[in-house]
Amino acid sequence: MATDVEICSNALLLLGAAPIASLSENTPAGRIVANCYALAKADLLRSHPWNCCVRRVVLAPEATTPAFDWQYQFARPANWLRTMQIGYKDHRLDYVIEGVRILANTNVLPMVYIANVTEGEWDSLLTTLMVKRMEMDLAYPITKSTSLRDSLKQEFFAKGVGIFARAKTVDGQENPPEDWNDSPFLNVRG
Repeated sequence: MATDVEICSNALLLLGAAPIASLSENTPAGRIVANCYALAKADLLRSHPWNCCVRRVVLAPEATTPAFDWQYQFARPANWLRTMQIGYKDHRLDYVIEGVRILANTNVLPMVYIANVTEGEWDSLLTTLMVKRMEMDLAYPITKSTSLRDSLKQEFFAKGVGIFARAKTVDGQENPPEDWNDSPFLNVRG
């Protein structure tokens, strides 16, 4: 399993730069990587419900309650990046997110979310995608080439055929298809 240092070093190597030994390395490349890695990682993990980052939890309410409109408030998990579902699959709950709290009218809150997991928990495709993301993000600061940066951005984001789109497709195909047989929209047409 890859580490953050290996991901950044591989991106630097693809750009023709020397690898780093740690994210706190006091070199020009080390300072650039340290500046942008955490933000790029959170952005990439939040951009799609990557199977290796999905987590389930049942939250208990906090002791303090909201001032009005809602009966309970819950602290988001510490590693939360994006909410996918509140409530059970066939019984969704009404809620709002305010800051780092989730407000709801239930005293138990089942939640499915995208977690900020360590790189060792990622599948190989997500690791490769992060290397390419860092290569794209580091292209200009390391090489000072706008044309390289732009071509890497095009390669990464090209609609339907880019690295990002292909990774999302493969990740999405690992789950069974959703069943739409009981959809109220389809039943109206019948």
